[in-house]
Amino acid sequence: MGEKAKLSSVVYLYYKGGVAGEEPQDVRVDGEPLRVMIGTMALPRGIENAVIGMEVGEEKEVDIPAFDGYGEYQDGLAEWYPRIKMPDGYNLHVGDVLFRTNPDDGSKMPAFVVDETADNVRVDFNHPFAGCDLHYWIRLEAMD
Repeated sequence: MGEKAKLSSVVYLYYKGGVAGEEPQDVRVDGEPLRVMIGTMALPRGIENAVIGMEVGEEKEVDIPAFDGYGEYQDGLAEWYPRIKMPDGYNLHVGDVLFRTNPDDGSKMPAFVVDETADNVRVDFNHPFAGCDLHYWIRLEAMD
């Protein structure tokens, strides 16, 4: 038996999944695998937990409840904003993606325009999979 992934392991993953019962929308099966350290929460908790204990070459399918995926949907993370106060606000439409800089670490956080009127847009900072149960196929390709 080979080495098993554990907390602090650097792993390389291929995966395919998304909302349970729907066509996979989150797919990485070609090219370079995703490199990530287990335990940094760069992945949803349910995926990290599924990878722990896997060996290189192993693959599995996993069902992940919303609370272990991208969390429950939070109404407070979706708000209406006046177009006049948004950069290029009158050109924003449902489906557009905006990026906000996280003041804590400088990372870019996506937000989605989910509704609009002539003078306002509703911007949602929830992950598109928030509140949804997930289903993923995962393959552990390599470890450092």
